[in-house]
Amino acid sequence: MGRKDAKYRSNKCLNCNTPLDISERYCHYCGQLNSTKKVTISDFIEEFFSNFYAYDSKLRNSIISIFSKPGVLAKRYNAGQRATYANPFRLFLSVSILLFFTFSLTEDVNVNSNKEEQLLLEGAANDSINLSNAVSEKLYTDSIYNYEDLNKNFPKNDFKRIKYTITSFRNYHIKYPSKDAAQTLKELGFKNTTLNRFLANKAKTFKTNNIEEEIIDYFYQKLPFLIFLSVPFITVIFWVVFYQKNINYTEHLIFVYTFYTFIFICFILFNVIDVFSQSIENFIAFTCFLLIFPYYLYRSLRNFYQLSRWKTILKLVLLHPLFMITFLFVTFIAFIFGIIIK
Repeated sequence: MGRKDAKYRSNKCLNCNTPLDISERYCHYCGQLNSTKKVTISDFIEEFFSNFYAYDSKLRNSIISIFSKPGVLAKRYNAGQRATYANPFRLFLSVSILLFFTFSLTEDVNVNSNKEEQLLLEGAANDSINLSNAVSEKLYTDSIYNYEDLNKNFPKNDFKRIKYTITSFRNYHIKYPSKDAAQTLKELGFKNTTLNRFLANKAKTFKTNNIEEEIIDYFYQKLPFLIFLSVPFITVIFWVVFYQKNINYTEHLIFVYTFYTFIFICFILFNVIDVFSQSIENFIAFTCFLLIFPYYLYRSLRNFYQLSRWKTILKLVLLHPLFMITFLFVTFIAFIFGIIIK
């Protein structure tokens, strides 16, 4: 005998005490099964899998809709079809957590791949600090250069000067790990300014001397976090650009959540591919950023806002600079905050 059989039904809900008719299988107020039968092991297992499948079906429906019908999930959810799909914010948050986890996996792989390079570098830090004859000659990132050397080779605002300054600080720290930033600056002939102390301390945090690649990787790994922070601000942009009386801020927010859920799922796939082949991952990511993501956003806008093709394209063009301004603003705030709490 199952718990749903008529013989176990009650005239009131055991959960909320709402009066029920014997014919009602579920409470019309709270939705609980109308049954007085004590739970057995088989009932417990059946209930667990039925609840799991209910969530799993919502998740499945949401993922399929996000990939096959851009913007439709948000439109249907706002229209009241909420029993079919997972909550957009909950889904976005779950995917975000999973994405951060995959970033930690790829970071571990990169750290392991750089161990050999790190060991070679520790033995390659140049014994000679004064390289005053290095003008116009090729400079190496595994060497230590003082202020005078860099001043002779680069103008003050040259990025390469900053690069070799940081690598020199890093190599000096590897060679003399017990010396602090002030001693490093003094030995290498740099002024003891706030900026130089910041660079000397930051240089210790780099894993390799490939500064450009590490900075790009750092911002790529922080990109989901920055997007997460910028979502409320980006929603304001959608609210202004696609202003409609029948769509409120929360409905725009749901659209933004579903769009970035798609982006984050793609990032997860990028990270998984990166574990096996970085070159393939770079090619796929470049293709997505160049072609797939813009087209997906276009289709999402058309399906959600129901505008004409040319009006959607016009507003899509308008969105891009606003996205960039908002993202740079959030990045700047996050950067300042990171410096303050360091």
